[in-house]
Amino acid sequence: MTDPLSRLGGSTARRLSRLGALARFGFGALRAATALTAAGRAVALRVAINQIRFTAVHAVGLVVFLSGILSFLVISQAVRELGRYGATDFIGTLIVIAIVRELGPLITALTVAGRSGTAIAAELATNKVLGEVRALEAMGIDPRQYLVLPRFVGGLVSVFILLVLFDVVAVSAGFAAAGFNGMSGERYTEIVLRSLAFKDVLLTVGKALTFGAIVGIVPSYFGLAVRGAPTEIPVAASRATVASIVGIFLCSALFVVIG
Repeated sequence: MTDPLSRLGGSTARRLSRLGALARFGFGALRAATALTAAGRAVALRVAINQIRFTAVHAVGLVVFLSGILSFLVISQAVRELGRYGATDFIGTLIVIAIVRELGPLITALTVAGRSGTAIAAELATNKVLGEVRALEAMGIDPRQYLVLPRFVGGLVSVFILLVLFDVVAVSAGFAAAGFNGMSGERYTEIVLRSLAFKDVLLTVGKALTFGAIVGIVPSYFGLAVRGAPTEIPVAASRATVASIVGIFLCSALFVVIG
């Protein structure tokens, strides 16, 4: 019978090995960018723009809806409950820390990972199965330049744009919720501005870039890791989504420790 400690050690070693392979894959994609020709940069840029259109522009409605509903519900309840104890000053802390700094990046990244990360993994896995990746390699073209790098850039830009949109809508919906529950707009604005610090902005931007990198690299890695069987495509998409979500939560926890 296998020792439980041995099984745990083997599982941990495999996960660390995969994490190392994922890191090498990501750095390899960044190094591949330095070898792009002028024509290659034009092609990669066009693919990145299409990726941003699919990942960011097409997800605007969903992000606006989630941000507006979340902020309206949270601020409405906060105004009612904290107002009973004369502690409405904490509303600014609530919207800045809980929504703008924590829930905003988390929900935005999870939305993109679930919506676009799955599509990236499935698309690249299909390319691998159909032999398109092998064809690029046969022509002396690094697949990371045209398949991974544009999606990496698209993930970074898309998550950042959507996060800014999420925060703007959240603050605006909080303004509407405060007014709906009897708080003046001037009072709400004063509380929020007083609670917002430069450190909160830095942490939010750091999370946006980190989560964007995860959304761009992790699905690409799992998509190109398939060996050639069509049945591996949904498996790769599923694994990419789960790994992206786990990575997002772990990095979010790390930011809490750092912050």
